[in-house]
Amino acid sequence: MVKFNYEVIAMFEKIKQIYKNIAKKKIIFQQQKTIFQKAQVGDMLWCNMPLPKKQLKEIEESHRIRPYLVVKKEQNFLLCYQCSSRNREELNNYQKYFIDGKKYRNKKDSWVDLTAVNKIKIKNIKSSYIKLNQMDIKKIEKRIWISQWRGNSNLIRFNEPIYLEIGDVVLKNNISYYIYSEDNVNICGFKIQKKKNGKQKLEKIRINRKTYYTNFKEFKTINRNDVIDITNIASEEEVIKIFNKKSAKKLKSCESIDEILSDNKNKFEIGSTFQYGNSTVMYLYSENRKYYGVDLLWYRIKPRIFEIKGIQKRKLIEIKNLEEINKVLEFLLEKNVGKNKIKDVYQHVRKLLYFSVA
Repeated sequence: MVKFNYEVIAMFEKIKQIYKNIAKKKIIFQQQKTIFQKAQVGDMLWCNMPLPKKQLKEIEESHRIRPYLVVKKEQNFLLCYQCSSRNREELNNYQKYFIDGKKYRNKKDSWVDLTAVNKIKIKNIKSSYIKLNQMDIKKIEKRIWISQWRGNSNLIRFNEPIYLEIGDVVLKNNISYYIYSEDNVNICGFKIQKKKNGKQKLEKIRINRKTYYTNFKEFKTINRNDVIDITNIASEEEVIKIFNKKSAKKLKSCESIDEILSDNKNKFEIGSTFQYGNSTVMYLYSENRKYYGVDLLWYRIKPRIFEIKGIQKRKLIEIKNLEEINKVLEFLLEKNVGKNKIKDVYQHVRKLLYFSVA
């Protein structure tokens, strides 16, 4: 009789545990469902890898849960790109994208694998992670565009505008251009080609492991709103190498950029910045032996051009590059500051920015 009671108690305890497990699973599933309902395109979620149990056992346990980037939301599942902390060197520059964790409250760095879309069911969702900003999404969109253009039609886009930047290769009227400069309105590139004949004197550059040839002289300015095909993306290392090669070519053929920028009437260069009390001023032009510039700390709040008094005695901090100078001048013109004089400086800088080889 005592034995029977122990068996009954054990059975009830077992049943009780089963009900507890079922209740726990219901709570977890409800939490997963809530995360799913709140999830939006552009969110990164921690999820179990959508693999059969046999395959999961072959993967290290700590790697079975990883971030997934939501690209499309269906009724009962998500379509996502898988992320990893490892940079897959075998992939092309447009088949992956680096997420800098420092931009997202010091989260872990991640690489988004853009070679395939994964189906994530609600039961695979673990927790929310981060929401990507629009700039990262646009840059990912560009890479998906290139993969689709190269034949991977199974990928899904975010339906965002394509963001062009330095290092991109674009196709315009069947001619390829490498973008070496940009502003809010235009991009500027020099012509590149995949082959050369014996008579052409061209320099060799590498973009995404592919070889191109250029003379760094045939330029094209293209409005960002123009319909355009993107065919390749240079890595950060390749962008630096191309810039250095282009600069070296410039130094062989004409004056350095510093000499071009120098104003014969004074010893200061456009873009020279000086300590000015608690602020920093940037020199733009001189007139009647007076020097004029803009306050870099306040020019967006209170845009104005003023005389930089005692400029010779002030501490020179640095000389801004052409892209930075161009952005400041664009803002001033938009606010109608400085009128004709700023317009002249703007045209001068744009000419150097888009049509010099440096």
